[in-house]
Formats: sequence, structure tokens, C-alpha cells
Amino acid sequence: MTYNIRSSRFYDLQTLGPVLKQVVDAINAGNIGGPTGPQSATGFTGPTGAATGITGPTGPTGPTAQTGATGPTGFTPATGYTGVTGPTGPAGGPTGPTGPTGVTGANATGVTGPTGAAGAAGTNGPTGYTGNTGATGVTGPGPATGPTGATGSPSPTGPTGTATGPTGATGATGAQGGNWLFVAPTSDPHIKGALWANAGVLTISAG
Repeated sequence: MTYNIRSSRFYDLQTLGPVLKQVVDAINAGNIGGPTGPQSATGFTGPTGAATGITGPTGPTGPTAQTGATGPTGFTPATGYTGVTGPTGPAGGPTGPTGPTGVTGANATGVTGPTGAAGAAGTNGPTGYTGNTGATGVTGPGPATGPTGATGSPSPTGPTGTATGPTGATGATGAQGGNWLFVAPTSDPHIKGALWANAGVLTISAG
């Protein structure tokens, strides 16, 4: 069976389904590409070759090249001469002789005399009597406190105001507004602040 399937980079949406079905049918039929030619029989496998030959002896190691002479060490900046140390100054004069220790005086501390006998304990005399308490003086005249005035009677409470008036009747409820739909114009109305649809984009007119 031969399939003639359209090939395109941009398929029409109306033809995309039938094209996909043709591809699936071709895959299921297994008839993609040209016919396969007859396969020849596999030839006999040749005999295995002989074992690996003997490894030859390792050749002698070549002579090591002579190491070149070491180059001279570079110049190091010489350290300057250390200045001559000045002579040490003369030592101070000899220490004078230590004077002799003075003679200890012959006056030793005198002997403490014996403690005298304790005197007889004294006797306290009798305590005198307490005198009489003097009479209390007369209290001087003070300012008298005046009598408290009579308490005034409270004023009567005024009458309560008039009663609240009757509530007025509630007015009738207004009619409910209906549903509305705003359709923006598709051209500039040239009214400042007005809304219009500019190629599908809501735009505010500049006037």
C-alpha cells in the first residue's frame, strides 16, 4: 500500500487530523521506506589465530646526560661597616668608709614599782525626795467658734419637657433600576476623560 502524506511546516487546522491519521496508519503497517533486500547467509567464522608471541628483551637504558655546572651565585648587597664603639667612661670615685657604730647608752629602763593597795569601796549617800508638782496655770481665753448656720432647703426640680412627637410615615421605596451594559466606542470621542476602545485597548481620551 502506498501512502502519499502531505509534508508542510505549517499545517492547516482542518487537515492536521487526517495527516496525523495517515502517519499513524503508515507506522502501523510497517511500510515506511523502500523494501529491504534479501539478507545473505553469515559466513563461517575463521580459526582463532596463534597465541601472542614472546615479548622481546628490554633494551638497555641509555646513558644519563651530564648535569651542567651550577651557575655563580648572584651578588648580595654588602652590609655597611659597623661604627667604632666609643670608649667607656671612667668609673665613679671610691665609696667612702662607713662610720663607727655609736656606743649604747648606760641608762636602762627603770624597774616598775609595786602596785599600791586598792582603796576601800565608797558608799553612796541617800537619794533626796522628789518635790511637789506645781499647779497648772489657767488657760487663756480663746476665740469662740460661732454657731453653724441652718442648712438651706434644696430647690425643687423643674418639670420634664414635652413628649416626643409621633414618627412620620416612611415614604414609598423608589423603583429599582434595571441592568445596563456599557459599550465603549471604537473611535476617539474627543471628550477629555471619556473612555473608548482603541483597537481593543481601553484608552482615556485627551479631549
